[in-house]
Order: sequence, then structure tokens, then C-alpha cells
Amino acid sequence: MTFYETIGFYTLAVFFILTALKLLRFLWSSCLGSSLSFGYDFKHSDNAFTVITGATDGIGLEYARFFAKKGYRLFLLSRSEDKLTTTKESLLNEFTQCKEVQTMVVDFSKDDMYDEIQRKLEQLPRIDVLVNNVGLSYPHPDYFTKISTETLNALLNVNIKAMTRLTHICLSKMELQKKGLILNLSSFSAAYPTPLLAVYGSTKAYVDHLSRALQTEYANKNIVIQSILPAYVSTKMSKIRKASLMVPTPKTYIQSQMKTVGFENRTYGFWTHKAQGFVLDSIIGNLLGPDFIQKITFNSLKSVRDRAYKKHNLKSQ
Repeated sequence: MTFYETIGFYTLAVFFILTALKLLRFLWSSCLGSSLSFGYDFKHSDNAFTVITGATDGIGLEYARFFAKKGYRLFLLSRSEDKLTTTKESLLNEFTQCKEVQTMVVDFSKDDMYDEIQRKLEQLPRIDVLVNNVGLSYPHPDYFTKISTETLNALLNVNIKAMTRLTHICLSKMELQKKGLILNLSSFSAAYPTPLLAVYGSTKAYVDHLSRALQTEYANKNIVIQSILPAYVSTKMSKIRKASLMVPTPKTYIQSQMKTVGFENRTYGFWTHKAQGFVLDSIIGNLLGPDFIQKITFNSLKSVRDRAYKKHNLKSQ
């Protein structure tokens, strides 16, 4: 072979080897590892609690069902007292192994109730799991200056402050227990800057970065902190009601994502979301650069914005 043929051959060989290794890692972390009983050990004492924010709909509700089925006691925080009551009754009726469900009404976008939240959580005998699920997005994609001050404050309070304060409260207890699991719901939007959802994507990037930093800090203390970056899931927040191959139901997503706990500190959770991440990170990002991804995102979300403006008879600027 000539020099250039040799270079080309070894370049392709390295590419295929790396791709094969990523595929093996994907199979191990997504299904094989958990099927062989590796990964996170969900065995717990009788008085172990799971704390979940935004627990009455969509992904949060499925987390509540997942941990109720495993026999954890639950502490659920959400803004609707009626939904909390209905959720509590439903869980206790369906999962007899779940012996207790406590609830607390909190509007994370407006209320500053962290002293009261801390007081109640410190009364729990153990907190083995925290799920920071509560989240808020834009009414529709839009330019930064078109976002109201009220919406900006709510985004910061719900997506950043709630996650940070709940983590600080629960992690302190887990550190004393020498065991704990924290699941922080970031977003696929955190992987790259997201024009027209700039503040939402940035708040979720904060969730991702803090989670990864804390995982390194507490890795030797028997505490697992996972950053979760779902793409579209069929929920009220996504405004996509019909599930599909690319848009799983909350139950399907959670069943997949929970198999990655103990294997991936940062996960897209579901196999088609992982495939999207692989294409962006390893192919488009490397070949065309992150700016190209931002332009694609901008054009896509601008179409969504235009449809929303038309639907609500808003004047586009």
C-alpha cells in the first residue's frame, strides 16, 4: 500500500474500532448489565424514603410508580393538592408494598418554602433516593427579549433553585447515611446551546454540569448522582400526546433509563435518544462543528415559533 492508503486504512480501522466499543458500551449500559444484576443495588431498609418533585404527572408520576413498586416510602412534592391526594391514593391502592406516601404542596415557581421543606425532610428517618424532576419550559420557542420577566424568574426558580436546594438538603442526609441515589432531570437541550429556548436550555445545562461535578465529589461516599438528558417524551410539557419510536411514553422512558443507573453518570436514557446523541456528538459535531448544530436547532424551533404565533394570532417580530 502507498503511504496515503496506509493512513486511510488505519483511520478507518480506528473509526470502526471506536464505533464497536461504543456499541458494546451501549448494549452493556442499556440492557445487558442490568439483566445480569450488575449496576445500582435498590435493596433498602423498611424506613427508606424516595423524595420526588413534580410527582403527579408524566415522568415524575412514573418515578413514583417505579419506587412504590420497589417498596420505598414516598415523599411527593407538587403544586396541586388535589393531584397529590389522587396520586397518593392511587399509589397506595396499586402498590401494597409501598407502606407510606407523604405529600407537600409547593409551587416552586413562586414560593420560597425551603425552610419548611428542609424541616419536613429532616424528620424522615432516611432519604435513600431523590428525584429532581420538576421542570418548566417556555410556552413556545421565542427570542430572549420576548420572554416575560415573570417567566424568566419562574424558569430560574423551578429549574435551578429547586434542584439545587433539594439536592443540598437531601445530599447532606445521604452523606451521613453513607448511601444515596440522586436522579437529576436535565434535558437533551442541555447538550448544545438551544436558540429560541436559550434560558430553558441553559438552566438544564446547569443541572447537567452540577450533577456531573457532584458525582465526582461524592463517588467515594457510596452516593450515585446521575444526570438525565431526555429528548422528547410524550408528556404535557412536550405537548406531544402521541408516543412513537422517537417519543416514548413516560413509563417506557423510565423503564429504560433506570437500567442505566450504576453504569452511566450522564445518560440520554432511551435508546433512540442515545442514537440521536451519538449522531450529534460523534458525527455531526465532529464533522461540521457545534455551530452547525445550533443553526439546525434554530431553524427547527423558529418553525415551531411561527406556528405558535399563527395559532394564537400573535404579531411576529
